[in-house]
Amino acid sequence: MEPRDSLPAWTIRPLERISEYHDCEEMQRRAWNFAGDLDIVPLTQMVAAHKVGGVVLGAFAEDGTMMGFCYSFLGRRTSGELLQHSHMLAVDDRFRSAGLGAALKWAQRDAVLAQGIEWMAWTYDPLESLNACFNFSKLGVVARNYLEDLYGQTSSGLHRGMPTDRLLAEWPLRGARVERRAAGVHVAYDPARLPGLPSLLHATLDAAGLPAPGSISGADDAREVTIEIPEHIQEIKAADPDLARSWRMATRVAFTQSFAAGYHVAECLRHDGHTYYLLRSGEPELA
Repeated sequence: MEPRDSLPAWTIRPLERISEYHDCEEMQRRAWNFAGDLDIVPLTQMVAAHKVGGVVLGAFAEDGTMMGFCYSFLGRRTSGELLQHSHMLAVDDRFRSAGLGAALKWAQRDAVLAQGIEWMAWTYDPLESLNACFNFSKLGVVARNYLEDLYGQTSSGLHRGMPTDRLLAEWPLRGARVERRAAGVHVAYDPARLPGLPSLLHATLDAAGLPAPGSISGADDAREVTIEIPEHIQEIKAADPDLARSWRMATRVAFTQSFAAGYHVAECLRHDGHTYYLLRSGEPELA
């Protein structure tokens, strides 16, 4: 897969050499700021997964430098259908904001569809606003499962001792919603509507001027509701770890209660310096 003219020169392809798997290990250390090697997916695991149907793709500059990679392994949905679980995607800091993360995901989709598999899934931290908006707005995922402290404590400097709660992103690769995103047709939702919708959780400002979670409200059978998250959770972790943990606990309650009531996350949108998850009642758009 070749880049568009507006991006730096790169090629996305399956990994071919042991040295390239070593490059993946090193990129993990940098991207997640791991204190040691215990949390790194080793080359032996990636090679083995690749040999039996997993997908390991690298993005390479013309001189052979690895710019990013993605890694997924085979799994099954609860219905029994095969899926690829996308466990890792990383882009070197030097090549961020060039669209390479999206290019890797679309290349991964092509590789999975070529296997005859039509589902992918992955988990991510619901407090990371950039990842959230990327997953929903750019790729068209949906979410209806919240996983508490999925990985326990890790050595990642990004986690800073926080519980590793995750949303499960579901990506129906042939779904109309995803096909629209693949064609470059993004959500046509007016974000100015968001502040007027019922809010399950909204941000306030604490005494230090940092975003703090407000009280949790009920949905009251509304068709659409919102959950607000802070724009920059890593800055809050650095400035006030207890406040960051308050966000974790508040969003945990808001998501688990809303999912139990039959809602799913349909979008993640920004408006006027705020980030909102848009939740809808009923079944998500998967077909």
